[in-house]
Amino acid sequence: MLRQLMSWFLFGGTVLFLASCASLTGFQDGRTVGRNNGEFYASLNVSATPNFDAWEDDSVTVNVPTLTFPSLEFGGRYGVSEKVDLTLRLNTNLNVGIGAKFQVIGDRQSPFAMSLGAEVGSFGVVLGLLNVQVPVYLSIHPSESFGWYLTPRYIRQFTTFAGVENGLSYLGGNTGILLGKRNKFGLDIGYYRLGGVENSIGLFQFGLGGRFAFGNN
Repeated sequence: MLRQLMSWFLFGGTVLFLASCASLTGFQDGRTVGRNNGEFYASLNVSATPNFDAWEDDSVTVNVPTLTFPSLEFGGRYGVSEKVDLTLRLNTNLNVGIGAKFQVIGDRQSPFAMSLGAEVGSFGVVLGLLNVQVPVYLSIHPSESFGWYLTPRYIRQFTTFAGVENGLSYLGGNTGILLGKRNKFGLDIGYYRLGGVENSIGLFQFGLGGRFAFGNN
């Protein structure tokens, strides 16, 4: 009985892994929030994910269809130093991610800023379904009420379940604008190529969101 339950658990985990998509949301510029400051954000997004059921069909060899779905994402970050933020985000697709952001060029007022990031995410509470994200945050701030950002990103999605091999790689990025001085609102557009399987797929993402500061940032 136990062996049968484990088999069903492994099968269900594999299905979740193939059906789920790592978060492709942006809304981050190159600046950190500063020590003891923080920020909460929320966004409404429309994203695409491959239709793996069709992909596994032998008749599908070139054009792999995708599924488009809406999602809500919530997150926040807290400055543990002037140049280091800790980040947390979750969305209605059951993705949860924790990470860090390290500013290497500029400060909270500079017209150009660059930060390096790292994030580890999981699909809900199923800890065997993981993704690792490595973004580079770049942004230009002509004024304190307007900013444009570009975030190249590499994502590796994989499973730690025994007997499940291979993984998925996402390579792409996000770009968008943020309007407002303290609290900011903006739009985000993302595009990623998904590999690690027989065919490579282009995935689009679009979102509208807001960032709400607390502290002295």
